[in-house]
Amino acid sequence: MSLMSLINQTYPKDKYEIIIVDGISEDNTLNIIKKIQTNYMTDSFRISIMINEKKILSSGWNIGIKNAKGEYVTRIDAHATAEPSFIERSVRTITKVNAVCVGGKLVSKSIDGVDNIISKVLSSSFGVGNSSFRVAQEPTYADTAVYGLYRKKVFEEIGYFDETTVRNQDIELHSKIRKAGYKFYFNPGIRSTYYTRNTLKKMLKQAIGNGQWNMILIKKGTSALSFRHLVPFAFILYLILSIISGFLWNFMWILGGGVILIHLFLGFCFAIKKTNNIVEICEMPWLFLLLHLSYGYGYIKGITYK
Repeated sequence: MSLMSLINQTYPKDKYEIIIVDGISEDNTLNIIKKIQTNYMTDSFRISIMINEKKILSSGWNIGIKNAKGEYVTRIDAHATAEPSFIERSVRTITKVNAVCVGGKLVSKSIDGVDNIISKVLSSSFGVGNSSFRVAQEPTYADTAVYGLYRKKVFEEIGYFDETTVRNQDIELHSKIRKAGYKFYFNPGIRSTYYTRNTLKKMLKQAIGNGQWNMILIKKGTSALSFRHLVPFAFILYLILSIISGFLWNFMWILGGGVILIHLFLGFCFAIKKTNNIVEICEMPWLFLLLHLSYGYGYIKGITYK
């Protein structure tokens, strides 16, 4: 699905290539990719397959970037698709703005194609923050980009993805890009779709992992995290301190409970913007709460990670 979305682009086939980096998959993925390669590759349209023996995302991205022949590089994960005009709009944009990376709007959908409650939580600004690629409506310079088109030379100058970092590698890389004085640009006309975890367990597991690796980046000295990244950590710390201090001052339990009620109320307000389904409106505030608690718990796990 991801690969076919890149093949079916409006951009001329003789002006871009596709590099698939396989992390030694144990299912039938590689055979499927090879069949697609055979069916669609031509003398002027290159589709390459490379192996990522380290099996981590950052290593795979670096393999693709280093082997790319063009002036620009972009990436799409296996659980995402690009709209047909994705490359064309990205190239057109980056040639007109003063930025080393341009990105666009990210739409979240359920992996099974059903617009379920999990995808609505993960596409809400209250659920996952106010990144430009989620909430901005107009073209603007931004602090990051999702599935961005990069000028390849920026990697040669500042370095590649950190292969010691298992998750959130783009946060660290984008911090280095900003520190070097370069800019990101957001164009809402560039669109891609990310297929979210469609169960509560998978959603919370991902949130814990993201929070954990954000804290690991902090410990490593990466100053890439914005205010929105730290709010869930502050939230869970406040609740923990409220519970502990409540044994000395009972009113702290009331304050802690009050914060939870405020969170649920805000979750309700955002829920009614996302859906007209009464059941979902009632459930989403609790899912927002669980998501943020899981994310904050991930930070605590990251403190003890070695």
